[in-house]
Amino acid sequence: MVRRNQNLTFGGSWTFPGGVLEPADGPVPEVADEQTQQWGGPSLLSTAAHGAARETEEETALVVTLQSLAWFSHWIPPTIGPPKRFSTWFFIAPEHRGEIVVDASENDEARWISPGDALSASHAGDFPLTVPTWVTLDDLQNRQSVASLLDSILTQGAQFHHTRSVPSDRGRVLCWEGDAAYENGLAETPGPRNRVLASNEGAVVQRIKTEP
Repeated sequence: MVRRNQNLTFGGSWTFPGGVLEPADGPVPEVADEQTQQWGGPSLLSTAAHGAARETEEETALVVTLQSLAWFSHWIPPTIGPPKRFSTWFFIAPEHRGEIVVDASENDEARWISPGDALSASHAGDFPLTVPTWVTLDDLQNRQSVASLLDSILTQGAQFHHTRSVPSDRGRVLCWEGDAAYENGLAETPGPRNRVLASNEGAVVQRIKTEP
């Protein structure tokens, strides 16, 4: 993981290597409607994978092969709250080569760390994380191995986290499809939960995920 330069958006947060797609990565739609865009379409997914590999090498000097990348999730933040909104693909990269050299223009530190240790450091206040990074680490920490993770991606497909911010007496609720409040925007609607409670600063306070 890399720590964002303090002068950039989300400065000081620990993230995975990544960044904005460039024309050389491949074609992207000129206008993308959030509700109808096929985010997992072969052409756009190929563009995102090229961007992921390129940004990883630019930011850390680590080389990952396109063939090894497995699409893990897609994120869109809520319309209110974050300083910038991105359509973001997360990939698992089980293979890499090279040694880390940090690109100091975007990041000021890099660290190999397990998902569980990263979350523990975040709870202690020593490892700031954005919500997508926190949830991704929470998903990863319960995996038994890289092989089992890749198998679940193959059988279940990528996860979609197109986020809705819902007002609540308990604080800021961010929820996704599968949550009873996702469509009607009422946080106390009875039913399944697929959400996090977040502080005003954007830190995850609690994750709640239940079945109907």
